Amino acid sequence: MRGRMTELNELYWAWALVPLPARDALGGAAGLRIRLIAPEGPLRRAAAKFLQIGGTSSDPAPASPPLQDKIQVVLAGSLEQFERMVGGAEALVATALRRTLQAVTAPPPVVTLGKHRFDFATHVYVAGILNNTPDSFYDRGRFYGKDAALARAEEIVREGADVIEVGGETAQEGDPLPVRQEIARVVPLITELVRRFDRPVAVDTYKPDVAKAAIEAGAVLVNDISGAADPEMVRVLAGSEAGIVIMHLHGRPRQHYTDIDVPSMMEWVAAFLKNRTDKVTAAGLPHQRILVDPGLNFGKRPTRDLELMRRLPELRNLGFPIFVATSRKDYIRDLLHLHPDDLLEGTAAAVAFAVAQGANMLRVHDVQAMVRVTRMMELFCGYQSPAIVRVSSESKTEVVPRGQEKHRASR
Repeated sequence: MRGRMTELNELYWAWALVPLPARDALGGAAGLRIRLIAPEGPLRRAAAKFLQIGGTSSDPAPASPPLQDKIQVVLAGSLEQFERMVGGAEALVATALRRTLQAVTAPPPVVTLGKHRFDFATHVYVAGILNNTPDSFYDRGRFYGKDAALARAEEIVREGADVIEVGGETAQEGDPLPVRQEIARVVPLITELVRRFDRPVAVDTYKPDVAKAAIEAGAVLVNDISGAADPEMVRVLAGSEAGIVIMHLHGRPRQHYTDIDVPSMMEWVAAFLKNRTDKVTAAGLPHQRILVDPGLNFGKRPTRDLELMRRLPELRNLGFPIFVATSRKDYIRDLLHLHPDDLLEGTAAAVAFAVAQGANMLRVHDVQAMVRVTRMMELFCGYQSPAIVRVSSESKTEVVPRGQEKHRASR
C-alpha cells in the first residue's frame, strides 16, 4: 500500500520557480510562481480554482523531460492566494502545494549527524577536501599517504574548514578502485582525524562497503556522487547516525559523463533528486539526514552549470540543505579560457554566488580563501548577527560584540 501511495503522489508535484519569495516576506505582498503537475482532470480544476481566487494560470501543457508524459500548469500569485488554494484544493493537489510552500518559506533545517549539529539557518558550512589519492586532478597526489594527508588536515583545520571530507578515489574516468584498497586509504585516516580534531568528517564514496567502514571509523556524512544508486547504501546509513549527500549523476561514477539533450537541466536534475530522495526516505533514512547536490560539471556543458547555479534556489523545494561542489570545476576553466591551475578567482566568484543563491554547504579545495569568501557572504546575506565576524591571518573565526571592534579606513 505504501508503494502505491508513493507512486500516486509522484503524479502530483508542485515546484516553486525562481525568484522565490524572501522567507520573511509578508504573505500578501510576495509574488510566487509554482509549476503544478497532476493528472489532467485535477490539474484543470486546480487551475480554474486558482483563477477564481485572483491568481493566474498558464494553459495545461506537457511537462519538461523526464516528465514529458505528464501535464503541467504554472500558477502565479501571492503567498496568501496559494495558502487559500491549499485550504480548498483537492486533497493530493493541496498536499503537493502545502509541501512546497513549507519547503520554500521555512528556514533550513537543523541537522544532527552523530555528535555534530549543523544549523543551516545561521551558518554556511565549508567542507575542506582531503584527497588521499595519487591521481587527484587538483593536488596531483601531493597529499597522498597518511603522513602527508594528516599534515594537510592540520592546514585545513587551521584555515577554518567546518568539515573535513576524505576521499580515496578520484571521480575522473577510469576503472573503479577495489573496495579493499579504497578502505585502506580512507579508514585509518578517518580514525586519526576523529581522534585529533573536533571537526565532523565526511567520506567521498559511492560504495556501501567503504561507507560502512568509514562510518564505523567515525565519519558522519557520506558524499555519494552516484545519487544513492545502490540500495545497500541506504541500509548502511539507516543503521547509523550518519547522513548522505545525494548528487545528481546521469550515468555511473567514473564512466564517460555525457550531456543530456533536454530543454532544462534544472528540471531534469529536480526530477532526479526528487525521485532519489523519495526512495531513500521511503527506505527508512530520516529526512533530516539528507543533503542534495545538483552535480555541477558531471555530464553537463558549461551553460548547463550556469543554469543550475542561477536556479539553485529552486532546490529549496525539496526541503533538504543544498550542497554545492563548484571548486575549480571545468566549467569555470572553459568559460574563462584558463589553465586548470588558474581557477582560484573564478572559484571565489562561484562560491560567493552559491552562498547568495542559498547554498548551505560548500565543498572546496582552497580552504583559507573560500572560508574568507563564505564568511563575508554570510554577512552580506544576513546569516550572522549584528556582531562583527573577524577572520584572523590563520582563518580562525571569532565573533566580536558590537561596540568593541576597532574601525580603520581601507582602500
